[in-house]
Amino acid sequence: MRVLITLLSLAALGCALTIGIAGPGTKMGWWEYSDGFSMMRTVASPIDVFGFFSLSPIFTVAGLSALGGLIALIARPRGLGVFAMLAAMAAGGAGLVPVKMRELVAANPFIHDVTTDFENPPAIIAGAEKARVNPPEYVGDTLVRNSEITVADAQRQAFPDIEPMIVNAGLDETREIVRELLPAMGMEIIGETLTDEGWHIEATYTSFWYGFIDDFVVRLTPEGSMTRVDVRSKSRIGGSDLGANAKRVRAFFEKLDAATP
Repeated sequence: MRVLITLLSLAALGCALTIGIAGPGTKMGWWEYSDGFSMMRTVASPIDVFGFFSLSPIFTVAGLSALGGLIALIARPRGLGVFAMLAAMAAGGAGLVPVKMRELVAANPFIHDVTTDFENPPAIIAGAEKARVNPPEYVGDTLVRNSEITVADAQRQAFPDIEPMIVNAGLDETREIVRELLPAMGMEIIGETLTDEGWHIEATYTSFWYGFIDDFVVRLTPEGSMTRVDVRSKSRIGGSDLGANAKRVRAFFEKLDAATP
């Protein structure tokens, strides 16, 4: 029994470790991001058992490890029981990561480019030549995967609140505020240009776990004594951003609103 409980505990820890290193390994360049996702699917996706029901490997070994740990705590050795319970908790917690990701995919449109201006979206210039899979151009007229709706319409339906903001501040004052906000939000400014229309500020956001890079562009246009602020946030790789770009745009506008008169 001890050997079985030990093996179940190690299997649970192995599944947890697989999910735990999928992101950092991608970030370090050890494998492609698709391989990282494949690693998570391998240990987390349900597998048909005799055609009657499906079981997720990571949650299955987590449950068996917890059961073995309970038996060991009662019948001893208790040290093994504690180890098995901790392994079960690690696997259960790690297994929630892909579950949450699937929920976000289902709850958000399958897009990775969000803008406040569909007709003239802020251009990605400084980040255009960087390593990327998704093109820097805005493809709002492209159909969302497995649907009859365009990228632009998908955004309009899912995030109707994302639109240009007019702030009660002059062009240069707004620019200074934006230059402070972007780094405060964990972004790196990679380009600033003063055009005939106004300021064009580009930044990037790098995700903590996978190291995914998103372009974030802020365009400032004077409107009398006030300034119109347009924003665009786009993932360089991936089909669905799990709602991350829209969330970032909303957070930016909330902070900008709080920072301006």
